[in-house]
Amino acid sequence: MRLSLLGASAALAAGLVLSACNSNTGSWANTPSSSGPQVLTAVHGHKGAFAGAATAQTGYVGILGGGPIYKHIPKNIRELKNSGFNELIVWSVEVGSTGDLNLNGEFPLTSDGEYIGNETYPDFPADLKKIKRGTVTRVTLSIGSSNYGDWENIEALIESQGTGPDSILYQDFAALKAALPLDAIDFDEENGYDESSTIKFAVMLGKLGYEVTMDPYTDSGFWTDVVSKINKKRAGTVDAIHLQTYAGGEGNSPCSGSKSKMNWNFGSVPVYPGVSDQPSAPPDLTPAEVKTAMKNWHTQCGITGGWLWIFDQIAGTNLVRKYAHAITSGVGGAAR
Repeated sequence: MRLSLLGASAALAAGLVLSACNSNTGSWANTPSSSGPQVLTAVHGHKGAFAGAATAQTGYVGILGGGPIYKHIPKNIRELKNSGFNELIVWSVEVGSTGDLNLNGEFPLTSDGEYIGNETYPDFPADLKKIKRGTVTRVTLSIGSSNYGDWENIEALIESQGTGPDSILYQDFAALKAALPLDAIDFDEENGYDESSTIKFAVMLGKLGYEVTMDPYTDSGFWTDVVSKINKKRAGTVDAIHLQTYAGGEGNSPCSGSKSKMNWNFGSVPVYPGVSDQPSAPPDLTPAEVKTAMKNWHTQCGITGGWLWIFDQIAGTNLVRKYAHAITSGVGGAAR
């Protein structure tokens, strides 16, 4: 994401007003791939072969968040469980130069290829399991942000160690898979853009049993090329696109041929537009505005899902369910 979690927290501390979703570019496909769960958020829409008549909602409706998810706040866990969202995106995993993983610089996840999260937040695995007993069917862990270093470290580690069972990245994500009820890994790559290592990393994750999603806001040519090559090497690995339409991605649309500033055509991979509830990540939209935006995209190119930045802004309010309902109903689904 274009904002760091620290920036988001600072914005909250400054007393920003609650509001809602921004949107990014769309996709060419509007039906989730058969290789993954039938619910996600972030599809790039295309007015062409995959557009056609609008269909009922079958994609993922997601919400992204950080500390309020993993810091064991029982009210937040209950809220997410009953939210109406079916994808939870936990952000942002930082990748150190040695390969150790850490959530937002405050929650060490792995060290030397072993899960150590219980040393800081021992309730995190159980809390995720509780959330998945409700409307959430998919938990996605998002890597990277606008901060420099995470994807550069991934590139260097793959260059030096590869992605086999003896590599630190393989061991890290195998350990995460064993410790946490994770379904997918999201690539929020905003400053590395190395094609070779991105492809190798995604294929490795697919072999470990993860689905992979992309979280772009710019450089559509890089992303469409990378996704095509990943899925040619391992079919179905990338099963959705989380398209940012706020902040740096403002002006993006999931519908090709619209006024989108870029062309987000991912073939059969669905694109789910992400919108914002945060004034510091404009345009921030109210639930009513989100419903209108999603309905327009659904009508224009048949999108079946979407997602919201950011839970941290609205945790503990009645807006969580309102945004979930707005996205779901906007793309033709029934409230959960």
